[in-house]
Amino acid sequence: MTVAFTSLAVVGVVVGQLSLKRMIGQRLEAEGLSWDASRSAVGQMQWKGVTGEAVEIGTLTVKLGWPIGVHLEGARIDLSEMDHWRSATADGTTSWRPRWRAHADDLTLSWGEEILASSMRGPLHPNISLANGDTAIEAARNPRRGVVLAGRISGELPHPNLRGAGELEFQLGQTITFRLIAEGVQVDHPFVAEDPLPPQPLSGAGVWDEDTGELSVRGAYGDVDWSIAGYATPERIGLNIAVPLTPLSTVVDLFGSGIPEARRARISGEVSLGGRITGPDWSWVIEPGAKDLSVSNATPDTFGQPIVRWQTFDRTGCTEDSACEPDTVHHLTGPRTSGWVSLANAGWMAEAVIAAEDIRFRSHPGYDLLAIQEALANAQADERLRGGSTLTQQLAKNLFLDGRRTLRRKLRELLLALSLEERMTKDAILTLYLNVVEFGPGIWGIRDAADAWFLKQPDQLSVREAAFLASILPAPRMWHQRITDSGRVPRTRVNGVLDRMRRRGSLSHADHALATAETLRVVPPTSPLPGSDTSRQR
Repeated sequence: MTVAFTSLAVVGVVVGQLSLKRMIGQRLEAEGLSWDASRSAVGQMQWKGVTGEAVEIGTLTVKLGWPIGVHLEGARIDLSEMDHWRSATADGTTSWRPRWRAHADDLTLSWGEEILASSMRGPLHPNISLANGDTAIEAARNPRRGVVLAGRISGELPHPNLRGAGELEFQLGQTITFRLIAEGVQVDHPFVAEDPLPPQPLSGAGVWDEDTGELSVRGAYGDVDWSIAGYATPERIGLNIAVPLTPLSTVVDLFGSGIPEARRARISGEVSLGGRITGPDWSWVIEPGAKDLSVSNATPDTFGQPIVRWQTFDRTGCTEDSACEPDTVHHLTGPRTSGWVSLANAGWMAEAVIAAEDIRFRSHPGYDLLAIQEALANAQADERLRGGSTLTQQLAKNLFLDGRRTLRRKLRELLLALSLEERMTKDAILTLYLNVVEFGPGIWGIRDAADAWFLKQPDQLSVREAAFLASILPAPRMWHQRITDSGRVPRTRVNGVLDRMRRRGSLSHADHALATAETLRVVPPTSPLPGSDTSRQR
């Protein structure tokens, strides 16, 4: 009798297991899954090489019991295909499949082709709790809220230009919501600075609708708030980026000791930033804003003496890939030096330089938002800021800074320019600029420039000659080399300066016509030896 009952029990288990295996197989097929092989043993069923649009499983093992035990080995789940994980109930809400007690061994979570976490092990029910070397995920299912997967990922930030660790909380369902909290994040990008910025907290929270692509994110970096709104789909991205009016001092604080002027300066006013990025053609527009900016006491204590001292770095003889140190060249200028040229003795040079370099010089407060916007737009090509500086900013760079084209250098330049505007008149700024700006290799100031290029004094230059010298200012060494090699002057650029002088009212139509028709005779000056004395004291 006992043997008979035992035999019937075994037969019942086998028949029940075969029935359950058939039901599971049908459910897997209904989900679009297929497998290479399957086998059964008493109390256990196994499928190998299970694949589908969102799931790859090396071995899927189901053990009988209550609740049913499931083991995933060598599995990969694509979270971007979450619809394959849900089933609709009668009231239209989503729910999870049967209450299985699942365990994963070597599980990989991905979003499309991007790996979110790999080599993960742990239980999957009732709460997901998986871990690998540097990332942890804990997640729970909440069908009543339409959430397919909710959880937390912690670890190193995945962006190559962000150093630091953070924690990302998320909910994946009909929409994806997320919240990032990271402490001690360092921005490391050559566009921003030549070395990583000091650590700052970074936070963000947002919602993304996978169906429509609608995206909305708000966050903060340090004490600077930011927001992103728009759409992001696999085919196209269009995002509006905004930083509301923020105290300039708060932005300066992000750069820490990298802006030494901040230690002594009094900074007031606010700045803002708006912009839009679109892709996959990847174009962007940035619109800076400012309100009531004012900076005082940013210039060194030694500035303001009758003799101004500054230095430049001459890389003559250094190639692009060489590691040679540039020669430091020391300069002296000021009203007490013999080479000083007053504004009254500058001839046409003042008007020509304003027309070529800073057409709104007389009206702006030391910075020009339109010029900055144009420079930011042009930076798309090589991720370096070129141009956008006013004459006051260029003077600040020549006197106090090096030639690095980074956001940090531009910010220092702005502080110094605002401080110069606070303590000097426009005429004084323009006069000092004309006496220190470079017009070719080792040619500093308009006295040396007029003598080197035309063997004249500045007030003897014709309008066209002054326009020529102003036209080479953006890249004087490059134009010196080009003119030396070709023997030709940049006539189009010179005429452009004359056109702007006429539009400003500096030239009458008759004088403009005469200057345009004038023959320009230029003999490129021979470059002085590196390290030679270029002070104004001769």
